[in-house]
Amino acid sequence: MPDINITFRTGKITIDIEKCATCGAHPCVNACKQFGANLFQLTDNKFGLLNSIEETGRRCIEDLACEIYCQRNGSKGLVINLDMFGLEAYRKKIGLK
Repeated sequence: MPDINITFRTGKITIDIEKCATCGAHPCVNACKQFGANLFQLTDNKFGLLNSIEETGRRCIEDLACEIYCQRNGSKGLVINLDMFGLEAYRKKIGLK
């Protein structure tokens, strides 16, 4: 089963559906409901999105709670990658390559 890739304003969420299927707790769903924008749902104990991938990306408030809770208490199937805007220019400015 393919991963779910959700692009949001400053990065991307990647959800490994195979790992997610083995997770009994699904802490990411509760974390997003409690701290975020309530983007995820469980149906018959299976992870899903409440909206389309595009709408989920627009609604994400970038609180990172879903990743933190998944990595600490779940199956480690949800990963967030953040773009480092300006990093290359900053490294050049301070003399790093």
